[in-house]
Amino acid sequence: MKTTTIHGQKYLCLSWDQVGAEVFSLAQEILKSNVQFDRVVALAKGGLTFSRTLVDYLSIKELSSIQIEFYTGIGEVNRTPVITQTLPVSIRNERILIFDEVVDSGETMKMATEYLHYHGSREIHTATLATKTWAKFSVDFSAFTTDAWIVFPHENRESIRLLSKMWAEKGDSPDVIRRQLLEIGLPKDEVEFFSQIE
Repeated sequence: MKTTTIHGQKYLCLSWDQVGAEVFSLAQEILKSNVQFDRVVALAKGGLTFSRTLVDYLSIKELSSIQIEFYTGIGEVNRTPVITQTLPVSIRNERILIFDEVVDSGETMKMATEYLHYHGSREIHTATLATKTWAKFSVDFSAFTTDAWIVFPHENRESIRLLSKMWAEKGDSPDVIRRQLLEIGLPKDEVEFFSQIE
């Protein structure tokens, strides 16, 4: 996977096909472990998109989610993660696989684990597509490790808006910003469309 550095920050922009391959790779790793689960709990919003594919690959019927907010922008976080959407079902005595698309500091995954233990789960394992090299939380299953800021295809519009604003504040012109968005790998048609309406 190709990374691009702009203003000292590394970016990894993933396509739908690349993410699909990573979800399949992660599912294979989990299946080979022979660990059994009753339910996947996806961490919203990031884990929602790919959790549906993951439960299909793992042949797990039950899928739920909780929402924990931590990031406020590119590389900007709240002081501590906050649960903004609680679990809508009972998980007492269930074997849970918590899934998110990326583990960065690990604080979100740590909070999710503690929250689900509190609600009576029998066993908890954790999985993520990407783990940052500096993560303090060690997940059980991960597809790949990186030190780059990852742009997932389900957040292209948000990334175009946030990156454009951040780079404009650094003094980059609209033409330079457009070129940099394309350079990191965002789709040309989406860059052109969303740049006009943001």
